[in-house]
Amino acid sequence: MSPDTATLSPYQQIAAELRHQIFTGSLAVGAKLPSEHTLAGAHHVARTTVQSALRVLRTEGLISSRKGAGNFVTALAVVDAHRCPSRIELDHQQVGWLSRLPRPAHGLDRVLHCELEHPHPGFHAGLGQHAAGIGWWVQWSLSASEINAIANCTTVRTAGHQDDNHCLLYREHPGRHLFGSDYSA
Repeated sequence: MSPDTATLSPYQQIAAELRHQIFTGSLAVGAKLPSEHTLAGAHHVARTTVQSALRVLRTEGLISSRKGAGNFVTALAVVDAHRCPSRIELDHQQVGWLSRLPRPAHGLDRVLHCELEHPHPGFHAGLGQHAAGIGWWVQWSLSASEINAIANCTTVRTAGHQDDNHCLLYREHPGRHLFGSDYSA
């Protein structure tokens, strides 16, 4: 158990472990997960605890269930193969707070994808809302999330491109830059 997962409830620890196995490829797309009974025995928990963990992974879109067949890893729904596959579902309070920001530039998504490169250590980050030139980013770890107003990255794409010349990610981010729908070094 890593320090990040030590403070999580048992179902969150199981979900975190399976999520890690999916993201690292130990459980490949299409792979069948161990049965609920097997997972419950391995983690010394009740099957209902395992069912809660699997429900989290289904909500994140990482697994699907087939009646009578079990649970399977689904294709990771990411826009770019180089994007981190981590996701978070915002709670009602976070959605309500972000929806009250002035002049939102786009619709508010309840499930955010990490906008950083895969793989990367530490916190994940997704743009929760963008208004009035400020990005309100949701940063998350395995155990917590917080919303921060962070100025956009100051990197500008070279001349010759008409739209989306400024990097859409936050200030001082690692890795490549995001211009509109494409990444660039």
